[in-house]
Amino acid sequence: MEKPFEAFETELSWQQLSLLADTASYFEDAPKLLSLPAASGETVSVPLTAESLRTMVEQLSEDTPFDKKRFAISWKESGADNGTVAITMPTGEVLEQPTELAHFSLL
Repeated sequence: MEKPFEAFETELSWQQLSLLADTASYFEDAPKLLSLPAASGETVSVPLTAESLRTMVEQLSEDTPFDKKRFAISWKESGADNGTVAITMPTGEVLEQPTELAHFSLL
């Protein structure tokens, strides 16, 4: 299978991540690929879960909802239709989300 996306960096605010987490929660029974703005300008479709997005939200302060922080997101393939979404937080901590691509569809 073709790699679902190339590694990229994105700058997101608390507000953006909160909205994405709400969207992912709404579609939890039928997960969707979410479009994230890459720092280079294009939009990248990524299979993120509500749980991962909530962890990302926790990295930012609700007191400054529009301040953006940089996250690096990459894909580590482990099989034909599965792998791990690796999210490097602004703190340098890496969150790994095991992912089965067949469970995700376009929003």
